[in-house]
Amino acid sequence: MDDISPFFGNHRHSLSSRCHSVLRRLLVLMVALLRTDVIALQVIGGSVTVIQGGTAILPCHVIDTNDDLTQISWQRKTREKPHNDNFLTILPREGPQFVNGGDDRFKYIGNFNEKNGTLQLANVALKDEGRYTCIFTLFPSGNQKTEIPLNLLGIKTFFFKKFCVFVCEIETELLSPSCLHVD
Repeated sequence: MDDISPFFGNHRHSLSSRCHSVLRRLLVLMVALLRTDVIALQVIGGSVTVIQGGTAILPCHVIDTNDDLTQISWQRKTREKPHNDNFLTILPREGPQFVNGGDDRFKYIGNFNEKNGTLQLANVALKDEGRYTCIFTLFPSGNQKTEIPLNLLGIKTFFFKKFCVFVCEIETELLSPSCLHVD
């Protein structure tokens, strides 16, 4: 113990105290760094409102991460499909693949390499209204997701019938009428 006394003093307690202090500071620094990394990652979506028959853009991208993206998945819970339905998977090489049959109204307009899973839905119908969930499978942080509510504004349709009025008169005793169109 005498050879380290000039550096750490004559107290055994002092060395142990300093080690604990350094370890405590190191632990606090590590927790702060890990916490910053977790807080920084964000999946961005948003609420979408569209007129019936129009085109909806369902935005979804992940920011502030250097994790590897392995897959993007889409789920929906709509008027037509009231239970959570996996309907689209996007893979790095294969691209978009429908699960349980396709729907040509959906088009993947994002960019996998940019961690963008945005979809376009054309000719939106009342049956499409509901919640869409975009899920990014990232390594090593795991699945990260966001919900995109899709709201529809209906179109009121009015039908007008044009009525034609005919005035008829009987001119002869043989009952052959002549008719005239009146606007």
